Amino acid sequence: MLRVAATLALCLSFGACEAPPVGDASPTAPAEPHVGDEPLAGGLPSVEALGEAVVAGLVDGDAAALAALTVSHDEYTGRLFPAIANHPAAEAMGRELLWDMHARQSADDLQRALDHHGGAALEFVRFEPRQTVRRAGIVFHERPHLVVRGEDGAERRLQILASLVEHESTQTFKLLGFRDHD
Repeated sequence: MLRVAATLALCLSFGACEAPPVGDASPTAPAEPHVGDEPLAGGLPSVEALGEAVVAGLVDGDAAALAALTVSHDEYTGRLFPAIANHPAAEAMGRELLWDMHARQSADDLQRALDHHGGAALEFVRFEPRQTVRRAGIVFHERPHLVVRGEDGAERRLQILASLVEHESTQTFKLLGFRDHD
């Protein structure tokens, strides 16, 4: 059971944990959940603004500013949960348990990112997501490389983020959390 919980939590932290498809969708199948039309609380207006804020937080070594860029407890366990976790086991495990596991891992990986990259002279260049998944009015740009330019002018790819979360209707952006993929 612990292995299943850990696997599900890891999957949820990346933003794409889907149940296996079951037959064809029927007209009586429940509609896909939707997360609403309100912007993400504290969300930034573009992916570039999000990237610049992440890099600024790293340069400043500011854990609080970086944590503020991530989805909150209420967003994760509330309106965004149907988009984050559309696997039947997620609800059975409980939103609070999954949040606790996610938040703890994200905080640890945020600290690791600051330990490795905090205070460095970096400039945001771009994100390079590995995959894009759309679900319930949210686009997850999964496990992106954060491409930065260092003092020497060379580009580096940092693998410190879980998914970028994009609310489609309002074009607001946040981080699902931090993940150390190095």
